[in-house]
Amino acid sequence: GDQMRILAIDPGSAKAVDSTHGIILLDNARLVDHWVVSSAKIKSTRKWFEEVGQFLKPDIVVIEKFEARDNDKSKDNSVLENIALFQILFPGSILQRNAGYQSDIPNELLKLLGLWKFSKSHHQDVRAAARLGLFWAMRNDVEEVVQDIGRIATEKMAN
Repeated sequence: GDQMRILAIDPGSAKAVDSTHGIILLDNARLVDHWVVSSAKIKSTRKWFEEVGQFLKPDIVVIEKFEARDNDKSKDNSVLENIALFQILFPGSILQRNAGYQSDIPNELLKLLGLWKFSKSHHQDVRAAARLGLFWAMRNDVEEVVQDIGRIATEKMAN
């Protein structure tokens, strides 16, 4: 059937030492692979791209849009540097705001789709990326993804 390969990225801070990017590759609503990449060093992101990212050939790359706030001193705007890097590495990538994605893609749905627990730590970063990719697909009525979610849900509930 039709396939929509979505690479979704939850970009991390360039300042916080233990911060990571959550990156996920979906085939419609199914997990192909996921990565947790250190975001503090540009080197790590480039290395991931050279070894993995450049070969993935997704149909679409969705990056979480970050709203910078000048007045909020606690806000870590260094995430913007990493977003800019991903936009260079993936020309034509889409920035997607995450507003409303918790309610549109609830935790129960991620669990049902097997996009809740991952082999590495930093589940929440990969989870955020999965949520973002599905959210983008649903907001843009990507039929094959929406149908796949329905198919998986039906299979799981039948068991």
